[in-house]
Amino acid sequence: MLPDLADLTLIYAVLTPTFVLYAHTTTLLLDRWLSNSQVQLIVGFASAVAFAYFHDVFRRNVPTRSSQLVTCYETAYDYTVKLSCWCYYLGCRTIYPTMLKAAVQPVYVAITAAVILISLRGFRNVLSLPVVVHNDASVERYRPLSTLTFTAGIELTCQCR
Repeated sequence: MLPDLADLTLIYAVLTPTFVLYAHTTTLLLDRWLSNSQVQLIVGFASAVAFAYFHDVFRRNVPTRSSQLVTCYETAYDYTVKLSCWCYYLGCRTIYPTMLKAAVQPVYVAITAAVILISLRGFRNVLSLPVVVHNDASVERYRPLSTLTFTAGIELTCQCR
């Protein structure tokens, strides 16, 4: 089955450039707010760990009065999670100059990183865009899947969806 031309146009002419603009401006803002890459590494790691650790707490405290509140809550949660991961990503830039100070050539840094990623089977995930668009026949086809997913084990007080 061939992809739809309208889908490809939207993904590569609108969504990808918009993400690149978002990533670039977020990088500039985080570089201004947290000027040191080491601070970005610590803040990004700590916030990403906190979001992972308290994920169920966030899921259980969703405002269930309306579907709009649920959508706003999920969107804010997804944004802050992605922002903390982006901050950690930017903080990881600290590692590269440290390796160069140890007289490691850039090609060896790339080879070492590739070997580690391949051996841990994380190469495909790292090379994909940080925001992966879920493209299918559903109504919300260009909206990324929420990271604040509700499961059958979580009982909501109202059926908003």
